[in-house]
Amino acid sequence: MEAKSSHQPKFPDRFPELPLRLANLPEFPNFFMIRDDLLPLGFGTKWRKAFGIQENAKEKAVKEILLWGAVHGNYLASFSTIFRSLGFFVTTIGYSKDPHLKTYNERLVQSHSHSFHCYANRKLALEAFVQMSSRFAGLVLPEFGVHPNQILGLKQLWSNLETKIQSLLKDSEYKTSPNEPQAILVLEIGSGVSFLSAYDYFRNSQVRVQGVMIGEKKDSWLSRTKKLQMKLGLQPVPIPEENVMEVEGKLPSSYLTIGETERNQKENPYQEAQKGMGFGKGQNHYKDWIFEFYQKNEIILESMYSAKTLFHFLKIQNERMVYDSGIPIFYLHQGGQIQHLDLVFPKTRVLP
Repeated sequence: MEAKSSHQPKFPDRFPELPLRLANLPEFPNFFMIRDDLLPLGFGTKWRKAFGIQENAKEKAVKEILLWGAVHGNYLASFSTIFRSLGFFVTTIGYSKDPHLKTYNERLVQSHSHSFHCYANRKLALEAFVQMSSRFAGLVLPEFGVHPNQILGLKQLWSNLETKIQSLLKDSEYKTSPNEPQAILVLEIGSGVSFLSAYDYFRNSQVRVQGVMIGEKKDSWLSRTKKLQMKLGLQPVPIPEENVMEVEGKLPSSYLTIGETERNQKENPYQEAQKGMGFGKGQNHYKDWIFEFYQKNEIILESMYSAKTLFHFLKIQNERMVYDSGIPIFYLHQGGQIQHLDLVFPKTRVLP
């Protein structure tokens, strides 16, 4: 399937300096959000990863790229759009188990892929990807785009954050003891690239990097970190278990009717969350809280990653006073909210 587009993007001639934006939440004076969700189209940290990969492609004079993954996921939507805008000829292999499901991410993938092929399941898509990659002349990226040069773009972020933390500690009342971290950096573990990059950068500093598991058990992921570190060109060092946490599967009963809407009270929206909060599960349970959070802070969360993590840190952990030490916490909002705008904006009728 050939996708059509009238735009002719220009290939940037240098590695861009992406801004570091911080937001402090009035209710939580020690909590700061790193607003990567404000990067274009809400693609967030994926811009940094893609620009790093672009540097590698420029060195090899490569102008074609082969991608594959879930057609409704953030990865394929962002990378197909970004690399198309950077001047690549984009070939995409996707998969979707539901042929009737229509999402904004799917729209982005189709409209920004020069050549697009979609399969009914992951196995068929992987077979097609392996077959095509064996004869593909350009840059071939595995699922989730894991590539050593992703680290190049992320290092820029960690360096800027380190400078910001030092400035904040110098000019504020934050006081920590020698045995405590100066700051805590919180981010979800999806593919694991961002977390491993951050841990590698800060592991000999006083910034504690705290990963939040989304979609996989901690033990399972930790058993594979060495292999992933080597793929990324990082030193394969063990990750302490205490640096990786699983969001609680069972929520306290006091949260079962958050928002106190009639629907929540009637349907008990958190009941499935008590069985576990795995990847892609329990997303509807956070709808009202996402709306409430947006009304207070004008920050859009999405239900798969950011809402789960922030609900845990700002509601559960805060009320238990686990982080009452005064140590500043920095949460990396990695974007991905573009497909979930209906959670905060009312739907309007499109006129013919």
